Amino acid sequence: MTVYSKLKKQFTVFFTALTVALIFSSNAIAGAHSGYVGVKSCEWWNVSCKIKQHDNRYNTQYPIVLVHGLSGFDDVLFVQYFHQIPGTLKNGRAKVYVPNLSAWDGVEARGEQLLRYIQKHVLPHSGASKVNLVGHSMGSLTSRYVAGVKPGIVASVTSVHGVNYGSHFADFMLNSVLPKDSPLYKSYVNFMNGLLSTLGKVIDFLSTGKSFSQDAFQASYDLSTEGNAKLNKKYPAGALTSSCGNGPEKAGNGVRYYSWGGVGGITNVADPLDYAMAFIGTVTSKGQTDGLVGRCSQRWGKVLRDNYNLNHTDGSNLLFGMTGFTDAKDIYENHASRLRNKGL
Repeated sequence: MTVYSKLKKQFTVFFTALTVALIFSSNAIAGAHSGYVGVKSCEWWNVSCKIKQHDNRYNTQYPIVLVHGLSGFDDVLFVQYFHQIPGTLKNGRAKVYVPNLSAWDGVEARGEQLLRYIQKHVLPHSGASKVNLVGHSMGSLTSRYVAGVKPGIVASVTSVHGVNYGSHFADFMLNSVLPKDSPLYKSYVNFMNGLLSTLGKVIDFLSTGKSFSQDAFQASYDLSTEGNAKLNKKYPAGALTSSCGNGPEKAGNGVRYYSWGGVGGITNVADPLDYAMAFIGTVTSKGQTDGLVGRCSQRWGKVLRDNYNLNHTDGSNLLFGMTGFTDAKDIYENHASRLRNKGL
């Protein structure tokens, strides 16, 4: 064999090995997160298998991203928006992320923030190719936006007490405090926009040390019935097929959609937020509500349940988990198991 032939053979072997390595490398990151242990049916006698499966009971194939709602945060001054939920899921080996988004801004602006967080942090850090988005309140719309513009990186979207067909409270604040034809309406809007946007900057700074963009009016409009209708036309995947009915579990974009919600009022007399939810619900709504969002508006995709004895803030286990007899953590745990068993 000539020197040329030997060199040619060596280069061929080298580049073949390099190609195979690249293929396997790309396959490794185009799937589950690092540390994922697949679902396995254990033989009755295989104790070690059963222990391993129990230890990984919330270990979904794709990371879980908990998305806060309006005026939300990860944690501020020892208060967690999703009180103890990330830790509870991590105890079952779930990979959980909780981003900080603008406290008071529109759905699409917050959606872009969430998209960047997923692409620049969650996917590279976890090694996964997709995420499971679980959004509370406005976080539902924010999550649906990401699934609408980048469905390839979203395995599922779950709406928790989500504002999917408008909030009666947002309608009240925009349309009932002052009529739109009042000469004072513009001043009212400007005052509230300035006040709430400033509040948003304070919340963001306390939770992250940074100040994000704020647009309280756009946020409020997006949560109104009119604003929701426009967003639903742009991002319809998972929409209900009948009034107050169900939507598809798996939409045409390949993403799975779920929802749950509640109709609670005062669920724990020690929780000061309960009294606010009960008062707002009584004043601004005539139907069943969690205080801020009507029962039917909380539905999207496959409806798991819409009548938990939980009010709106209970839905994220705020404040300090004072949710009464219904433990919100149990619902999140059950859903993580559900997603795991479905290979998500």
